[in-house]
Amino acid sequence: MKALEQFVAYANAQDIRPPIPVEGSTKHKTSRDPSLRLRFRVMKRDNFSCRACGASPALKPGLSLHIDHIKAWSLGGETTEENLQTLCENCNLGKSNAL
Repeated sequence: MKALEQFVAYANAQDIRPPIPVEGSTKHKTSRDPSLRLRFRVMKRDNFSCRACGASPALKPGLSLHIDHIKAWSLGGETTEENLQTLCENCNLGKSNAL
């Protein structure tokens, strides 16, 4: 009921500010860390190689692969298969939170 009252007040107001949320909403819908199953699906989709430089543990023994958010978690990116990519350690650590 409060949400409806706030919407009516917002619609009738001359001010263009959005209504104040009734309840504290969470910024993210998913957790930051992907599950093991999701990590495996992303690595399999990316052919177990770095999407930036193409490095693979099959060609470079000891290479460490990371699962990385394409749109950074700190910038509102979610932990979904579409927003994750496989990067080698060097590419991931050099990327930071850039797009």
